[in-house]
Amino acid sequence: MHWLYISLLIFIALALAALQEFLCQISIKKAKEKGGLLAFKKPQELSVAAYFTWKYAPVLVFVVYGILWQISDFEVKRLEPFYQLSKKTGATAAESLNMDYLTFMSWLVPLKALRYRQYAVIYSSLATLVAGGLVPVLQSASINMYPPKKDRKEDTTKFVLIDPNWSRAVTACLVFVGLCGIILLFQLRRKSGLLSDPKGIAGIAAMATRSHILNDFHGLDTAPQHVIHKNLRHRRYILHKSSLWQGEYIRNSTERIREHGTDSRPLMLTLKAGIPYISFIILFAVAIPIFMFVDGANTVTEKIPFLLTAIATIIKLLWGTIDCDVRMLEPFYILSRRHAPPRTLTLDYTGTVPGWLPIKALMNRHYLVSVVGLGAIMTEVLTVCVSSFSVDGKKFFPGRGHDEKDEPDDRYNSDETFKSFWVSFALVIGILLFLVTIATLVYFRRSHKFMPRQIGTIASVLGFIHQSKMLVSFVDTEKLDSRQMSDYLESLPKTYALGWFSGRDGEDHCGIDEEPVLAPYKYGVDWTKARLLGSHIGTWENY
Repeated sequence: MHWLYISLLIFIALALAALQEFLCQISIKKAKEKGGLLAFKKPQELSVAAYFTWKYAPVLVFVVYGILWQISDFEVKRLEPFYQLSKKTGATAAESLNMDYLTFMSWLVPLKALRYRQYAVIYSSLATLVAGGLVPVLQSASINMYPPKKDRKEDTTKFVLIDPNWSRAVTACLVFVGLCGIILLFQLRRKSGLLSDPKGIAGIAAMATRSHILNDFHGLDTAPQHVIHKNLRHRRYILHKSSLWQGEYIRNSTERIREHGTDSRPLMLTLKAGIPYISFIILFAVAIPIFMFVDGANTVTEKIPFLLTAIATIIKLLWGTIDCDVRMLEPFYILSRRHAPPRTLTLDYTGTVPGWLPIKALMNRHYLVSVVGLGAIMTEVLTVCVSSFSVDGKKFFPGRGHDEKDEPDDRYNSDETFKSFWVSFALVIGILLFLVTIATLVYFRRSHKFMPRQIGTIASVLGFIHQSKMLVSFVDTEKLDSRQMSDYLESLPKTYALGWFSGRDGEDHCGIDEEPVLAPYKYGVDWTKARLLGSHIGTWENY
C-alpha cells in the first residue's frame, strides 16, 4: 500500500498500454505491406525465444501483473475497516467492525464497497479484476495468425498480426487500471489510526484492552454475524492510537439488518458450492480433449478465441476465494484442535504474497494452506497454457503431420509445434487434475463446522475474546508489531484453544482463551445447558 508500489503499478499499466498500441500500429502497417510481426511457413522455423514471445509471453506478462495488483488488493481490503474507524467521528459497525471483504466473492466486492462508499476498495478491486481477469482474456484474442485457416497451405507464408479491435480493448482496460491506480493513490492519503500492522487474533486483542468496547459483545459468544450486527448498530466506534473506543450513540438507527443463514462456513467451503465447482473443473478437463481431438469441435475455439482463457479465468477467480477462505480459517482451525502454540494468535496469511505463501505455510507445517496456495499459482499457469489451444490435436499424434500437407488444418499450417502442443496439453490436464484433488481434500478437511460463526470481521474476533482471561496478557501491547508480539507471547508458558471457558465475569463462555478450557466446541451444542453443576442435582445416582 506504499505510494511507491502503487506508483509502480500505475507506471506498468500505462507502459503496457502504450506498448500494446505501439505493436498494434506496427501490425497495421505490416498488414498493409502484406507482412506481419512474424513471418514463417512452419512454426518450427521460429526460434524458441520468438515462438515463446508470440504464444505465451503476452498472457504471462499480464497474469504476473494481475498478481502484483492482487498483493495490493489484499492489503487494501484487510485494512479498510481500520481506516473507517480512524475517521474523526468514527464509523458505524456496518462500515467497520462488521465489514468483511476477504471472504466475499471477489467480483461482487466493488458493489459492496460502493454501497458503503469505501472508494479505496472500489478502485483497488476493480483494478485487480480488470488486470488479472479481463485483460488476459482479451489479450489471448488479440494476437492471431494469418491468413485464415481455410486459406493456409504448407508453402504459404504465415504472419502473426494483432487484431486492432481486441488490441484497443486491451489498451483501454490498461488505461482504466492506470486511472484506478492514480485515484487509489489519492484515496490512501489518509491516517489509519494504527501504530503497527494488526495481524491475527492478537492484533485485534491488543486493541481492545483500554476501553469498554467489549461490553457490547455480552451474550454474543455463539451469535451469527447478523445478530452481532443488529446488536452493534446503535453505536459508532473509533480507532485511536491502535485502541478501539466506543463513539457516539445512535438513538434512531434506521439501518436494515438482512437476516441470513447461520452457517459458520464461508460459502465456497460448503458442499453446495464445492460439488458444483469440482464438477465444473472436471467438465473443463473433459472438454479440453474434445475441443482438441474431436472433428469439428475446434471450430468453437476458432470462432471464440478467448473461450478457454475465459473459463480458466473463472476457475482462477473461484480458486482465489477458496484460497483466501483457507488462509483465514487456519488459525481458528488450529485453535479448535486445542493446545495451540502462542504463534497461532499472530498467524495471518491474508496479506502474504501469493508466491511466498506456499513456502511460508510449508515451513509452518500447514500443509493444506501450502498446497492450496500452490494451486493458486497453478491456476495462473493454466490461464497461460490454454490461451494457445485452437488447433486440431489429431494432427499432433506421432506419425501424423507428414502427409496431406496442403490441408488447411495440417500441423504445419497451425500455430503450434509438436513440442509446444503436447507440453501445454499435459500441463493443462495435469493442473486440472491437481486442482480437483486438492479441492476434494479441502472439502474433506475444512467443510465441517468447527466454529460458531463465520470469521473475517473484527466484530467476530471480539465476540470470541470479550471475556477471555488471556486479554490480561495483551495490556500495553498495541504498539508491538507482529514479530515482537510473537516473541512476547512465546515468552509466556501458555497454549490456547477455541472452546468453552470460564470467563473473567465468572460465567461460562464460548470463544478463544488460554488453556485449560472447560470443553472443546462442537457446532450446535450449547455446553452451558448440558452442564450439570453439583448444586443443581441430588446425588451421583440421580446424575
